[in-house]
Amino acid sequence: MKQKTNSFKSLISEVRALKQNHNPLPLFNDLHIDALDADYQFTTSLQTLHLVSRTIENSLKAHKHRSVLYSGFQVLSHFTDYIERYARLAKYAKEIYIIGVADTKIGHIADNVHIVTKNAYTVRDNWISIVTDGNMHSALIAEECAAPNAHKYDGFYTNSEVVTEKAIKILTENGTLSKDIEYGEQKSLF
Repeated sequence: MKQKTNSFKSLISEVRALKQNHNPLPLFNDLHIDALDADYQFTTSLQTLHLVSRTIENSLKAHKHRSVLYSGFQVLSHFTDYIERYARLAKYAKEIYIIGVADTKIGHIADNVHIVTKNAYTVRDNWISIVTDGNMHSALIAEECAAPNAHKYDGFYTNSEVVTEKAIKILTENGTLSKDIEYGEQKSLF
């Protein structure tokens, strides 16, 4: 049986129905009517995804020591180029969770930066950047699509509290953010 590696596929479809068709019906089971008041922007542009990810990360500076950042890197080797950046961001964050399948070892970055590998395969096909602090909610959720000789992503970014909280709930329910998170205890799958 193939492991589920795209936990956000249905959320992306639901938000697309809301945005494109102005049809909130698929969302009513899981989301509150407040989801209608938020802004949703879809993109397939890698440049836009990078820009929005950076903007979400940089928002930590405006809300010093109150915000929690969740960043998905698919595999930890994708994170290695960003270690210094996240060490600087840690000075502003309440907590930072780096989520990725353990294909390399990441050393200690800061006491509030946690390397999460348990069940990271469930978001391996996603690009995620989420920040929340109780008052501010921003999320970028994208899925990797099959593209010959390149990475292609399709997803959205939003300021919706409801959708941001649902994304965190997905991470919790699929066991990625369970009580037994493996902080720094990385086990290679290779």
